[in-house]
Order: sequence, then structure tokens, then C-alpha cells
Amino acid sequence: MGLAALFPVVAGAQAASPAAHAPQHDRGRLERFQVGFRYGLGDHRNEEYFRKFEAFFNWSLPWAWRPASGWILASRLDFTGAALKAAGTTGFLGSVGPSLAVRKKGWVIGVDLGVSPAFLSEDRYGREDLSGHIQFLTHGSILFFPARNLSIAYAYQHISNAGIEQPNPGLNMHNIEISYRF
Repeated sequence: MGLAALFPVVAGAQAASPAAHAPQHDRGRLERFQVGFRYGLGDHRNEEYFRKFEAFFNWSLPWAWRPASGWILASRLDFTGAALKAAGTTGFLGSVGPSLAVRKKGWVIGVDLGVSPAFLSEDRYGREDLSGHIQFLTHGSILFFPARNLSIAYAYQHISNAGIEQPNPGLNMHNIEISYRF
């Protein structure tokens, strides 16, 4: 069965989905601003067990590509502030940088990708040396829009000094987030 043969099946499934019968407003649309909270856990590659409590604010920039197909590729500026905890130490992690939001009109899911320079107030957490206060935060998120202005997401983040200092162990975080868009 070729890809062309699957198109009617996929199109029929989308037409039969609850999103196809949703009210006229588009739950996955991009709003001007977004505020939210993330809770993150480090993976097990580091010497210490990391947790993160993060507040964020996203501001949609005026540059977006909106072809007739209904896809939206838009730019944003993301601001984050977090408490990063491990081994009895709490540090501040803050970042500001661009991200890319990918949406499709009428869909209840979306994707966000970004990279930001970051500042880390504490670079030593017990046995873990993150090597430096200047870091870079990259992220990828899969979002679900259960209501018009609400989103729930899984976000994967990697924090690293990009080899500016050694060692450079990096830190991977798995996050759950909730946000409100207005």
C-alpha cells in the first residue's frame, strides 16, 4: 500500500476526530503571549538527582509563515526563570532566546523548538560540576491544546556550556508544563 493509498484513510480519521467537530475557534492557534509553569526531572546520566521548578513567558514575534495549507511556522521570544535543585543546593537558571512554533489550523497538537543562552547562578551541585555560569538551553516540546487558551506539554531540555569550559557533562531534563495563552 503506497502513501497515496493511505491519504483517504488519514483524511477520514481527521474528519472523524473530535477536533474536526470542535467549535469554530482554533484551539491550536498562536496567541500573542503565553505564560506557564514547568516541573522537570533530570535523567540518570548525572552524578546527582536534579529537579527544576520553572516559570516562563513567551512573546510571539511578528514573523510567521502561514501557507494556504493551514500550517503555521512562527517565531517567538522565550523568557524563563527556574529554581534548579540537587544535592542540597538550589540555584537560579534563567534564559532568553528564540523559538519556533509549528502548528496546523484545527489540530489540537503542536511542536515548539528553541535554543537560548542561559545563566546558571550555581554550577556545582554536590558531586556534579556543570562547569560555568554561562550555559545554553535547547528544548523540544510536544503540546496538547485541550481548551481554547490552555496547553499541556511534555518538554525535553538539554542544558550545556557547549564546551566553553571543561568538563561539560550537560544536563537533560524531562518536563511537564501547563500554560495559558492570551
